[in-house]
Amino acid sequence: MDAVLQLAESLLASPWLYLLVIVLTLVDGVLPVVPAETVVLTTAAYAVTGQPDALPLLAAACLGAVAGDVTAHHIGRGAGPLARWARRRRGIGPLLGWAEKELMARGGMLIISARFIPGGRTATTVASGVIGYPRRRFVLFAAIAAAAWALYYVGIGMLGGLAFRDQPLIGVALGIGMALAVGGTIEAVRALRRRRRRGADVSRPRPAERVACPAPVRGA
Repeated sequence: MDAVLQLAESLLASPWLYLLVIVLTLVDGVLPVVPAETVVLTTAAYAVTGQPDALPLLAAACLGAVAGDVTAHHIGRGAGPLARWARRRRGIGPLLGWAEKELMARGGMLIISARFIPGGRTATTVASGVIGYPRRRFVLFAAIAAAAWALYYVGIGMLGGLAFRDQPLIGVALGIGMALAVGGTIEAVRALRRRRRRGADVSRPRPAERVACPAPVRGA
């Protein structure tokens, strides 16, 4: 991670920085171990000085995020045999069933909110491909999510840079803290809503079972 940040800082005045941001955000959409958020925050904090330029940085972050999510979605679509195997497993099958139900019911909100949760977004985008979520609809919501994600991270990075112009690293730390807080809040709200829905399903009265009445006895 430190090596990636040092590389990004060395490219602050170079157009290659935007390519680096695109690649990092793309890979991060598939493998959530790449410090894409941290790089975007760090470079955005320095953008208040004019290097790099904020608008190309925003476009690069958005483009890479869309490309990463779409790649993860198509990886899920290509996992047909693996998905069929997973559906038969006791632990994974119900999880895929839940993902299919949630995505079909409220896919847009799920895809957009999951973009702010590093592990959650990869799981959601891959699952959307596995269950065959409509491609065009997914690309639309992925684009909206990527734009919101890029605006958020570039925005808080620049705010941190403005607040701590003489010490941009403090601004970066502040931005990372805010990003973690937002991601944690979104995940907590989702978990609370899932718990409430499960509680409602359990407490919902089941339809009364019909009792078979004995056939009338005909008189002799």
